[in-house]
Amino acid sequence: MASWFRRPSRIVSVALIVGAGLWIASGVIGGSEGTPEADPGAEALQVPIQKVAVTPAIPEQHRRQIVLSCVTEADHRAKAVARGSGVILDLLTERGDTIAAGDLVAIVSDEGRVANLQQAQALLDQRTAEYEANKRLIDQGNAPRNQLPALQAAVAAARAGVSAAAAEAEKATVKSPIEGVVDSIAVQVGQAVQIGTEIAAIVDPDPMLAVGAVSEARRASLKVGQAAAIRFIDGTKVAGTVSFVGLSADTATRTYPVEAIVENADTGIADGVTCEMVVTLEPIEAAAIPRSALVFSDAGHLGIRVADAVGSVRFLPVEIVDDGRESVWVTGIGQAERVIVVGQDFVKEGDRVEAVSAADADGAGEPPA
Repeated sequence: MASWFRRPSRIVSVALIVGAGLWIASGVIGGSEGTPEADPGAEALQVPIQKVAVTPAIPEQHRRQIVLSCVTEADHRAKAVARGSGVILDLLTERGDTIAAGDLVAIVSDEGRVANLQQAQALLDQRTAEYEANKRLIDQGNAPRNQLPALQAAVAAARAGVSAAAAEAEKATVKSPIEGVVDSIAVQVGQAVQIGTEIAAIVDPDPMLAVGAVSEARRASLKVGQAAAIRFIDGTKVAGTVSFVGLSADTATRTYPVEAIVENADTGIADGVTCEMVVTLEPIEAAAIPRSALVFSDAGHLGIRVADAVGSVRFLPVEIVDDGRESVWVTGIGQAERVIVVGQDFVKEGDRVEAVSAADADGAGEPPA
């Protein structure tokens, strides 16, 4: 037995086993006595708070506007046409002339119409003379009274023939159907025309219409009687009134026709001019935000992310009611909010953030971290 302890290797083995046991025992005993101290470096391993840029969004009464591309169009236009065939003998007007309804535009050859009228008048005179002569005989008792209806019918037929011949003779003249300005003349003197041939086009410039189209989304906002401002390419503006909103959409564009009527007594507005129709709607409570602030939630709802007073992120669903060039007007913001405009795509609802003013961030020349 003594020889076993004299071997160095065995002594070292025993010492190692005893030391290991003591080390294990010390850990178990120490763990039961208290909680180990926190690691000083653990604080440094925590994720830093995200810094975002915010801008204020304050609800206010906003008057929305609908802007439509339009073209002017005369409210009244008509064509003076030939009512009978013949040859143009004379043109009594020129392009640009102002004429009244019923004024002569052209004269067409009568083509025997005057002769037919004279013949019908002669027949009426004959039937009238026959009636009067036989009427005296009937009154004297020298002729049967039952001849009187036939005589009266003959006179009435002759009178109808005169009226028809006179109407045909009237077709030798072409008259203006409306009051306005002669816009074009389609024939020349000496030209043969048929019934229905266009002689001249007349345009009544007062009132003038601004004709455009509105999308399905905005059609319900337009009503007949709303005030409209018409803007022209030269910068001039005139006041108008919405006079028509179509009920049927164009099958190709899915837009609805819209018309606004404009007074044009001085004929300052020409037909076919490009313009814009601006209709201002009733005010609505909305807030202006940068277009870039709009995001979609995980559920697919359009909205914005805001930072509250303690730096907590919230998502607010909004609805766009007016679209501007650099910003949009939205509803859904009930009070003044700090809208996240930089960093909104990297945070989510419930995150804690450090909010800095977007104006200050821009002024510093560096984006927020």
